[in-house]
Amino acid sequence: MPREALTAVAAGLASAAAAMAFLSGSFATIGFVYLAPLPMLMAGLAFGPRAAAIAALSGVLALGFIGGTVLAGTFAAAQGLPTWAVVKLALMVHPHAPGAGARPGEAPAATGGSAQGAWMAPGWIVSALTVVAAAMILVAAGLVSDVGLSGYVADYLGQVLSIVAPGLDAANRGLFIQKFLPLFPTAVAAIWVLMVTVNAVIAQGLLVRLGHNRRPSPDYAGLDLPMWLSWPLVGAAVMALFGPGEWEYLGRNLVMVLALPYFLLGLAVFHTLARRVASTKALLVAFYLVIMISVWAAVVVAGIGVVEQWYGLRNRIKPAQTRGGQGDDDEEF
Repeated sequence: MPREALTAVAAGLASAAAAMAFLSGSFATIGFVYLAPLPMLMAGLAFGPRAAAIAALSGVLALGFIGGTVLAGTFAAAQGLPTWAVVKLALMVHPHAPGAGARPGEAPAATGGSAQGAWMAPGWIVSALTVVAAAMILVAAGLVSDVGLSGYVADYLGQVLSIVAPGLDAANRGLFIQKFLPLFPTAVAAIWVLMVTVNAVIAQGLLVRLGHNRRPSPDYAGLDLPMWLSWPLVGAAVMALFGPGEWEYLGRNLVMVLALPYFLLGLAVFHTLARRVASTKALLVAFYLVIMISVWAAVVVAGIGVVEQWYGLRNRIKPAQTRGGQGDDDEEF
């Protein structure tokens, strides 16, 4: 068996082991669950989509042998297939396109493209993952249409509480459910998208350091989103504003999920601004602390991302500050 295939099999088994870490019952092992896609992504980004497929299949077969079809199916849907899709997209090249993040007139090869075109931009990959997450919410809503998505989520949260906190009284249990019910589908979908995205970024960074990367790392501060992503967001917003009952609940969660790429775009805008001050690291640390403390700060960042999408704040920031004698004309965003 070729070295690439053996590496892919080992990566799939490592991902399967990490995905099962929660079965140990130790809180310290939860972090391994969130890093489960990392070995498969490293194998795929190093050797190609075929290696990613072999790794995912190895993990599915291992979990199927150990835990049965439910555990194997969950691993395939939540980690195996997304890993293969991200690798496939990340290693695609747009023919006759300017390089990702290229300045006007700059050759694709100068910014990580190839002689035939440019590598797939990370904004497109995140957008594709987000649309898949939104579609999964729609499918779930269709499957439980008899009780409604909110009713199903409330029942699910009640069952979870009965297992993890059996001594909790009915009043407090109801308060807990009411607190997490409004945006629970959003939380699940957003965590999934972020888990795959962050692991892909880590995998690419590690491969670059090891010298096994197939494509160069993009400039994440230069993140751009496809314009078509605005239309699903607008449709979900209309559903949330004017839909009755379950439609309003579904629309609200879809809006929050589809706003996730714009949140990342807002972070890119802030990183662009932070590069223009002396204490960049201190500013970024304070900024992320505020985001972790306040949900409304995250909403504001997503709003900045929407404004960036339509008006190009970063393009306006750079010339204005360069004319004022600040910044470096050779700095790339």
